[in-house]
Amino acid sequence: MSLRSVVFAMILLTVAIFFPYSFIATAFSIQDYMLDRGAIFIVQLFSTYLAWLAFKRSKSRSFKLFWQYLLFALITVCISNLLFNDDVHKLFNDFITLFTYFFILLAVESNPHLSNVPESKFINGRMPSLFFALVSFSYFILLPAQFSPEVYASGKPTKVFDILICALITYRLVICLIDSKSTFWRGFYSPLVISSFVLTIENINALGVINNTPLIAKGYINQLLDLLPYFFLAISSCIALNNKKTIPVTEKSNIPELYILLLLILPASFHLYGIEQAQFFIINSRLQSVVVLSWACVCAVLMTISLLNKRSKSHHQQRSLMRIQQQIDDLKNTNDSLKSAILNSESIAIVNASNNAILTTSINGEILSANPAAVQMFQSLEHELKGTSVNQLFAQKDEMHFFFDYQSNVYSLQRKELGISVECMSLRSDGTEFPAQAELQWAERADKPLIVLTFINLSARKLAEKQALESKDKFIANISHEFRTPLTIINGIIDKHIDQAIDDREKDDLTTAKRNGLRLVRMVEQLLELSRITDNPQLSLNTYRLKSLMTMPVDSFCQLALQSKLTFSSNIPDNLWLECDAQAFEKIIFNLLANAIKYTPKGGIVQVNAYAEQETIIIDIIDSGIGISKSSQDTIFERFQRADDVENQATFGVGIGLSLVNELVKAHNWRITLVSEYGHGSKFSLSLPIANALATEHQLAVSLSENEVSSLLIEQHSTKQEIEKDHQQQVVLVIEDNLDMQSHIKQVIEQQHHCILAGSGEHGLTLAQEYIPDLIVCDLMLTGIDGFEVLTELKNNDITAHIPVILLTARSDLESRLQGLNLNADEYLSKPFNQNELLIRIQNLINNRIQLQGRYLAQFTEEQKAEKHFACQENANRLSTSDSNQLNAEEKFLTKLENLIAKHYAEQELDITFLANNLAMSERQLQRKIKVILGTTPNNFIKEFRIKKAKQMLSNGSQIGRIALDVGFSSQTYFGRCFKEVTGQTPKQFQQEITK
Repeated sequence: MSLRSVVFAMILLTVAIFFPYSFIATAFSIQDYMLDRGAIFIVQLFSTYLAWLAFKRSKSRSFKLFWQYLLFALITVCISNLLFNDDVHKLFNDFITLFTYFFILLAVESNPHLSNVPESKFINGRMPSLFFALVSFSYFILLPAQFSPEVYASGKPTKVFDILICALITYRLVICLIDSKSTFWRGFYSPLVISSFVLTIENINALGVINNTPLIAKGYINQLLDLLPYFFLAISSCIALNNKKTIPVTEKSNIPELYILLLLILPASFHLYGIEQAQFFIINSRLQSVVVLSWACVCAVLMTISLLNKRSKSHHQQRSLMRIQQQIDDLKNTNDSLKSAILNSESIAIVNASNNAILTTSINGEILSANPAAVQMFQSLEHELKGTSVNQLFAQKDEMHFFFDYQSNVYSLQRKELGISVECMSLRSDGTEFPAQAELQWAERADKPLIVLTFINLSARKLAEKQALESKDKFIANISHEFRTPLTIINGIIDKHIDQAIDDREKDDLTTAKRNGLRLVRMVEQLLELSRITDNPQLSLNTYRLKSLMTMPVDSFCQLALQSKLTFSSNIPDNLWLECDAQAFEKIIFNLLANAIKYTPKGGIVQVNAYAEQETIIIDIIDSGIGISKSSQDTIFERFQRADDVENQATFGVGIGLSLVNELVKAHNWRITLVSEYGHGSKFSLSLPIANALATEHQLAVSLSENEVSSLLIEQHSTKQEIEKDHQQQVVLVIEDNLDMQSHIKQVIEQQHHCILAGSGEHGLTLAQEYIPDLIVCDLMLTGIDGFEVLTELKNNDITAHIPVILLTARSDLESRLQGLNLNADEYLSKPFNQNELLIRIQNLINNRIQLQGRYLAQFTEEQKAEKHFACQENANRLSTSDSNQLNAEEKFLTKLENLIAKHYAEQELDITFLANNLAMSERQLQRKIKVILGTTPNNFIKEFRIKKAKQMLSNGSQIGRIALDVGFSSQTYFGRCFKEVTGQTPKQFQQEITK
């Protein structure tokens, strides 16, 4: 049966009810109430039939139970409507109504939308609802019927009971509707909610009829109210019948405690209200109070049972979770056992079909098995490999030869989930060595663990790399030799001119050139040494005392560290001996110490510590410098590799020194390691075997460190400059961290201007705010903040925003130039630069600044601008509403200055100190800024402002005697003198001329 058919049938029945008075009652002389009962009875039978169909077709147990209880309720209503609908059987009708409510509450509390299986626990809502209905029936019907028959006969208590129970049913249906999570249940419960709500309204209206205050008058509307509950019930039945899909359910645990508390409050509230207001349902007996108290006890018991059930359920769930966790642990153990079984299976651990050579060994390095690829690679049969030590597969000088000799290496492999991969030199049984990549992995087994080694032959790749590297080394060696001749000639000529230099300035220039020439020579020597060590590492080995070898490098670099304002310390014991090539060892220490000092900022610490550990000497070179990032540490010892960190870009280097160190360490069969954290320093550790002490120490060769350190020593340059106030030249601030480049730029600029030097971006910003220079030349790559950040800080600061900036850098790519220009850089000059070009660009910017000063002065001397200056409050109001974004930094500053003077020009305290305090500047900064922008002093600007204001007052006819005080002059005499200096006339002469 479709929903459309049901609606049509219900409409026909409604129409039939609407004509009892007009046609049927007249034609057949049937009483109205009989016709009403007959029509409603037909509707009830129709609804009962639909409920029976829904009961028969329901597949869900809880849904079937819902229709079963609802069917019982409808059958009870139909029987009561046929047999007992008069006042004689009133009490019996009330009992029938009670049972009807019982069935409806049982249907609602079955909660078919929450589960397919009905709840077996009685405390979930059924018992509280049934007890509440029974208590309400006793309170409102039984007791009044026994002790107040007249009140009971009026029907009021019955209607109050009906209203209370119908409201409870409506509430429970609304809760079910809210809990519904699917469209079907929302559509199913919505008509039921309307039905119960209409039934509640009908009972309220009936109570109003008894009290002669009905909500709705008798007639067709009342008959329609009698019909609507069954109409909407039929709609819900059709929705259930027309559903062809599986009815969705939502598992949800009820919380009956709040519901029981609500049911407890209602009777108590009614009882207290009835006693207070002397309502009709209150009888002259204490039994009603006994009923309420008994209900309170029942609610307490029900709530206790509910809490105990919930606690029991929680414990049950915990036990279930524990069982599930135990099952998971068992499965995990089973999985581990299966993995162990797989690893223990040699046929699985050694993949016979693999193209790579695979070996399994014990943790001591004993070979357990080998696959065919390994047999072919090492040219030995499997039974020949089994039982031998894996160390025999590696060359004696390779680091993998020592892997199994140190238990810590095995423990380290055990902790690494992905294993260890290294490149090594493998040794075949015929004595042939070949490069291979060995991947070591830890395999846990039930009896004992093993190590799986996978070998990948790298002979072809290494050969190609070697050829490419040899070609590169040959080219570098050849070109390095070509560099040596011109460098030797240049340095020789410089030495000759140093001896012949007359003045100190010329000698300083030649010394700087000599120092950089030695630096180039050292770089060329390192390239040649690197090429020689790679091709033919011939060493002259002798036994030396470690402290003797370290004396010259430590003393030399101690002087360099002191000059660089670093804390240098060393701890070299006397009883440590080693076998080495003295010059090679000195080169290793030289490069490590040079890097430590180079990359450690002022105030840092450099330490050299040596100590013995078992049979090994450990030399640690520790610094608190900028550190090396994790990504750069893997390649830091490769040729021509430098850290890509931003901080490191400011320090010159091509990555030769550490590559030479690495090659010299390998030539001695030593080991060097690096531990570093970016921004927190580095530690290079050199490990070398201890040698036996000698009675007589070998004579040390001529030390190279002293000459090489001399090329690193730099003279101190003081950046602290004193600026003469009456200096006629312009002041230029140079921000450059390379001291030699500082000196060079200073010599160029001081041909025409005064120069201040700053060694870092931070120091440059401090000097810029302190001295307010006329122009700034800033290097792009600086230690700390770079040139872009310095430029941004300068342009965003009101004090320094007007200063022109020239960016000077070796980075001449378009992207860097555009970035600098976008940050309002006035010029961008690339290194190497032409001296004349730098001076011309500086002079052009200064000339432009002078022209700008003239434009500002002309602008402020115009009469129209003067009027704007002197209109104090109007000018401030107009400027406050203008678009300040249209003004540049200088115009904003002048506007702020103008507003401040216009507001306080009449005060005698207005001076440079007052202006500086209100503009958040020092007097020196304000003096320089106004001088640069307007070409005048603050006091002159204030005086001219007051004179112009006085001229305006004189033009308006004001008294000369009052004008001096009105515009802020301390006396009339001083005012007259200043007025004549500016205008060439006395105030009286000016006023007379204006009057004429």
